[in-house]
Amino acid sequence: MSFPFKTPAILVLASLPVAACGAAASSPASTPAATGTCAGEVRPQLDCTSEVKYDATNVQGGFSVAGIGGASGAVEQKALREIDQQTATYVAEARRLCDEYNKCVLDKDTYATRSENLRRRLAKVPELLDGVKSASSDDARRSALSKAYRELVPDDARTELRMDLSVLAQRPSETVMAPLADGSSIPSGSRAAFVVQVSRPAYVYLFQKSATGSLAVLFPDPRIPVQNPVAASTALRIPQGGASFKLDDQDIGTESVFVVAALHPVTQLAAAADTARSGGPPTAALTQVTAIETGCKSRGLSFEPDAPAPSGCVRSRGLSLDDGGGTAARASIAATTEAADDTIATVFHFQHTH
Repeated sequence: MSFPFKTPAILVLASLPVAACGAAASSPASTPAATGTCAGEVRPQLDCTSEVKYDATNVQGGFSVAGIGGASGAVEQKALREIDQQTATYVAEARRLCDEYNKCVLDKDTYATRSENLRRRLAKVPELLDGVKSASSDDARRSALSKAYRELVPDDARTELRMDLSVLAQRPSETVMAPLADGSSIPSGSRAAFVVQVSRPAYVYLFQKSATGSLAVLFPDPRIPVQNPVAASTALRIPQGGASFKLDDQDIGTESVFVVAALHPVTQLAAAADTARSGGPPTAALTQVTAIETGCKSRGLSFEPDAPAPSGCVRSRGLSLDDGGGTAARASIAATTEAADDTIATVFHFQHTH
């Protein structure tokens, strides 16, 4: 489906105070600039209305959410609202700085520095939002919106989570564990472990699906003395210490590890883990997770209580990261949430061989 949306209001910025601080602010020829006195120094007064011009005209656009479930569409709208609110905050801040400059609260250098920082941030708005509107695919639009969200919404105001997951394996012929890349082959008798690290305290859920379709809960697990939420910026090994999982000679073929990390508890998955651990049938939430397939764009994973049962494949939730040799180079999976989202859900595949 698709529907029109309202972008954040378009901003037109006058030249902000960098020039005005060194000389009188430009003004119409018919209206001489007012002056004031600050600590005995004559200071030209700025027209704060014209210093920051705000065009509140809403621009209609064809923002398509084809192929995304209702929850993902709502998250995108939330991101747009937060960008809009933050943009309005920047405009109000710019006007406040201008007023404080006129009242001698700020000196010229402080005003120039602060207002220039605001001008540069606001100047990004049209280009960033045009990138969202002109995106050629769902993935490109999600990526463009996330870029705009991170550029325009401050760190402490964003809903955001990053996750790095290393899938470690030690083949029978090897003496140490090393990270696996997605799709790698490991033989029966190999040992495996997982190391997860999140940027903020998060609730992490790990499930494994064998080639025959059987499911196992890897985390949370009562035998692992760590509970959700997982601490931020701390590498958590699953299982801990020198313990590991061992691949037996059953279930030869493609095995999948599904991981969900969220800023808030996913009660449906917590219940699904308990049910699966006790040998019960997969719940609707777990069925959704295990329907994730890499590259699928048909609909987004949703944990809404009334979400319809998945039909066909379900796309992962979140954006893959490529740090160009940074942390992502050491992680089997490096991902971050989409704009204003609080959940990552993805899958790692490996080939289990004889």
